[in-house]
Amino acid sequence: MLKICKHLKLLTAILVVTLLSVPNTQAKDKLTIIYPDVKAPYNKIFNQIKKGIYAEFNGDIIEQKLPAQFNAFEISNDITTDKVIALGQRGWIVAKQIYKQKPVVVGALPIKPNGISGVSLVASPNVLFESLKELAPNITTITVLYTPSSSWIIDQATQEALMKGLMLNPIKVSNIKEAVKKYDELFMNENLKDHAIWLPLDPITADEKLIVPIILEKAWLKKIVVFSSKPTHAKRGALFSAVPDNELLGKQLARMVNKLSKKPQSIVTPLNDIKLAVNLRTAAHLGFNYTSSTRSHFAFTFPN
Repeated sequence: MLKICKHLKLLTAILVVTLLSVPNTQAKDKLTIIYPDVKAPYNKIFNQIKKGIYAEFNGDIIEQKLPAQFNAFEISNDITTDKVIALGQRGWIVAKQIYKQKPVVVGALPIKPNGISGVSLVASPNVLFESLKELAPNITTITVLYTPSSSWIIDQATQEALMKGLMLNPIKVSNIKEAVKKYDELFMNENLKDHAIWLPLDPITADEKLIVPIILEKAWLKKIVVFSSKPTHAKRGALFSAVPDNELLGKQLARMVNKLSKKPQSIVTPLNDIKLAVNLRTAAHLGFNYTSSTRSHFAFTFPN
């Protein structure tokens, strides 16, 4: 019996030594998050995105804050991890230095396909149209004016609209003058009760100083539904607008960077997870009365 115990102890010792000598082939992934160093309240956005990244990414994470003035080349040389998530305009500048060498995704910007992968702040048409059907069920046609800067999302939006029983009427323009003319032509139509106007994240067709005030004023007079991809437009009078869910955006970015190979890729997806900002005064003016159950899904309501 004593000999058996000695043999068992010897075998156990050998097994432990063997296991310790086996190289660790499942080392943790490592990720660097690059983001702008900004003061409150703007830092809240990036903190929420980081929270989502930490919750989704299973590995070691290094944070790199970027001051207002920095050397992108030096910053890129200091990055030692194989995977990178770059946030904001400053992060984008660094991403351009390294995306050909390692998997990089960009977030917290309204990016479009241009060589670097990322999640755009452009809300998914699928989510927008789903919200439209819930908040304005009478709508059958959506008109959207767009320029080349926002054209990448239009094909997808057309398909998404058809799948939801809606018709998208996309109108391409190249400058503000053309946009004003096309909007004027639209408002000349008499029967627009089943019609909605979508304001995309487009610097021309949703110009803040000229286009948006005119659209909202005329839409109010004619009782036309306006919805927007820009968070602030609900406060200004649009029926609803999309607000990024920053924590879920962080999770989406982490999932994307995990799927990228080391070869340069250009995969840009719209924002899949949004919150809704809804103007209840506009809703009442349009004849919509939402139940408490529906209102519980609104992240922000106006007037406050």
